Amino acid sequence: MILLDYSDLLRVLSSFVIVVVLIYSIYYLINRYGKGVLLGQKGVIKIIDIKYLGKNKGLTVVKANGKYYFLSFDEKNISIIEKWDSLEEKGEKPQKDEKTPDNN
Repeated sequence: MILLDYSDLLRVLSSFVIVVVLIYSIYYLINRYGKGVLLGQKGVIKIIDIKYLGKNKGLTVVKANGKYYFLSFDEKNISIIEKWDSLEEKGEKPQKDEKTPDNN
């Protein structure tokens, strides 16, 4: 049977700790900064907001290619409900080229 000296045991444990810290650091950096890099893109499409209405059904606002899309989705379909050039912030008036619905 092979017995490890105290220095060998210390070397193995320190190597293990270094490997665990390295793996955790890589995991943290990928989750924090590298989601688009892993997929080969830099976030061209972004989900601004999403609301689920039921199982596999919902509404979402997506920014893609500089435009905003209001979409509905379910298990089988994705439909564009509305498209905007920019989003309106709270308290701001809509831009002149945007259509505002009539309440009549």
